[in-house]
Amino acid sequence: MSADLLPALYTPSGPPVVGGTSAGNRLTLITDGNEAFRLAYEAIRQARTRVWLESYIVEPDEVGRPAIAALAEAARRGCDVVLLFDRWGSPRLGRRHAAPILEAGGRVATFNPVLPWQKLGRKVASILHRDHRKILIADDVGFCGGRNISVDYGGAGPARFFDETVRLEGPCVRDLAHVFADSFYDATGASLALPPPPPPFPDGVPVAVLGLNARQQELDLKRAIHRLLQHTRRSCYVMTPYFIPPRWFMNALCELARRGTDVRVLTAGHSDVPAARTAGRHLYGRLLRAGVRIFEHRHPILHAKHLTLDDTVGIAGSYNVDRYGEKHNLEVGVIALDPAFTAQLNRTFFERLHHAEEITRSAWQRRTLAARAAQWSLFQLSRI
Repeated sequence: MSADLLPALYTPSGPPVVGGTSAGNRLTLITDGNEAFRLAYEAIRQARTRVWLESYIVEPDEVGRPAIAALAEAARRGCDVVLLFDRWGSPRLGRRHAAPILEAGGRVATFNPVLPWQKLGRKVASILHRDHRKILIADDVGFCGGRNISVDYGGAGPARFFDETVRLEGPCVRDLAHVFADSFYDATGASLALPPPPPPFPDGVPVAVLGLNARQQELDLKRAIHRLLQHTRRSCYVMTPYFIPPRWFMNALCELARRGTDVRVLTAGHSDVPAARTAGRHLYGRLLRAGVRIFEHRHPILHAKHLTLDDTVGIAGSYNVDRYGEKHNLEVGVIALDPAFTAQLNRTFFERLHHAEEITRSAWQRRTLAARAAQWSLFQLSRI
């Protein structure tokens, strides 16, 4: 694969692309939760112009409270501060928790409120339509990934989840801001003025930052991944906690494996959503017959989402490449044509394999009748 492929990842027909591509960027993968929060909050404290924070979960706990305090302080410095969170994912974050931000002049928005009286004056959307993106824009620095703002992902004790965050610098930060603005518009109907792109780094790399929002027919991230898989030849390593792939992704993985590509999937064996794990196991047979190797992660709970292709392309973000996310969620992904970033992802992948068990075809065939019935039934429900 070459950098020339990046601008051709999408050919929009209809809505404009949410996000974009650029050269001259720097990326850093962060797997330690405490380090991810430290760097993010440091970026907020250093910001002088803009701090936009979006998360599916924001808990008012020992991780979330410092985030809210940092946002309020940034607003007092005169920064344009916006906090956007999903109401279903953050039921414990109340008005009193967000009050310091509002009192300092910042803005707080909830995505698709659940209760009827919370929906007054808003566009009505299905309760299944959720904001699954995790984005931070702090001036010329951006962060995204799978990590929510909660002690489950960092803090004083051991984290409940293993996850990843990508720190971004360069022109791609504006593309990330574009995805954030798309979420804000979907939540509020109001537009945000996008910042100018930061200057490129001479030694930087090509990056695409793309969004997915099926309700608005914004499928750029899905299309880009699909096209990249068509150019993959040597290896495809997938890390995803909720492995219920859409048909196109399932077909692509099987086709690659049949062609001799090294295809491996690492998913959650111990899951915070046991029904999703059980439903996903229904699909193992076809993948194993095609030659895909499947591993189930034990502890801590796997929550990271990334793909690497041919040791050249690294993809990370909030998107599980799953049926539910594709049909209902707002998602974001970073696609880098960078062997160094891809190598970081691959090192993490193979390190986590030491905490996983490989599922063989013979073991899968020995499932009990009750297990087969549960897997089939829950898979049918997952297609809603």
